[in-house]
Amino acid sequence: MFMKRHTTQIVALLVVAMVTMSSTVVWASRMPHYGQYLEIQEIVGNTDSQANKTTAVAKLIAVVQSASKDVHSRRFAAWKLGELGAAEAEDILRELAEKLHWADATRQFKWAAFLACWRIRVATQPTEEQQVALLVEALHERLQGVIASNVQMWAANELSTRGIQEALPAITKSIRYRDPTPRGEEYVWLHRTKINLLRTSPSRFQGLCRALATDDLTQRQRLRKWAIDELGKLGTAKARSALIGYAVALQQVYYDAQGKRRDPSPDGFGGYATGFYRRIVHILRGDGMTESEIRQAGLQPDRFFVVAP
Repeated sequence: MFMKRHTTQIVALLVVAMVTMSSTVVWASRMPHYGQYLEIQEIVGNTDSQANKTTAVAKLIAVVQSASKDVHSRRFAAWKLGELGAAEAEDILRELAEKLHWADATRQFKWAAFLACWRIRVATQPTEEQQVALLVEALHERLQGVIASNVQMWAANELSTRGIQEALPAITKSIRYRDPTPRGEEYVWLHRTKINLLRTSPSRFQGLCRALATDDLTQRQRLRKWAIDELGKLGTAKARSALIGYAVALQQVYYDAQGKRRDPSPDGFGGYATGFYRRIVHILRGDGMTESEIRQAGLQPDRFFVVAP
């Protein structure tokens, strides 16, 4: 029981770190290891071409393997290798995951390397069917006898994000075994809802828009964050328009006609609204929109939801 509880705490810390890495630079600047984060971000700043990606992967592998590098730099580099699906790094990451100690200084790096290895394994499967089969296998993964919660959570998210209804029983079993609490049931509900939204909508875009408009009080934060991120990945004009429309609505709900923040929050959702707004602006910038175009679309990130330094 102690090991299970201890592992859950470890993974929770890792998940927080990974979510932070995918957020805006403003959010990232609040990280205790911001310098290392920037170092890795600079390496992967441009991976649009195969040549640039190959160069970035080689540099990331060098960071991961360097014993002289800060452990946080190595952990961030492992995460990015998994994100890039770098096949040439899979064996290296697996070896690291197996030989790194469980000591506090390297534990998160060990988990990050193991998750990155799994992400690469799935990404390099040639067919959707093979990828799904491997993800289902990952729902029960362990590392040296310890439940690999980060891998299991990632696999469940991947399966529900793909709308794989057939995987729901396995997702449910995995979550309930790992977390037999009301919190675990919330995640079961979340994955079931995501799959249902995607399977019952005429298109993925429409399913994500339905998630963005959810009024469920317990899951709207998770569903809306998921919908925002997935709409950003679509990269279509309709998806961009939906994100802009939602951000404009946030401005109108949380600020009055004079641009003053409504206090208290009109719906008790104020803390999340700031994160959502800035997440959307970050996506739009990453999609190539200039600051002028963002303002022309009706958004004012320099005026609304400004994060205090």
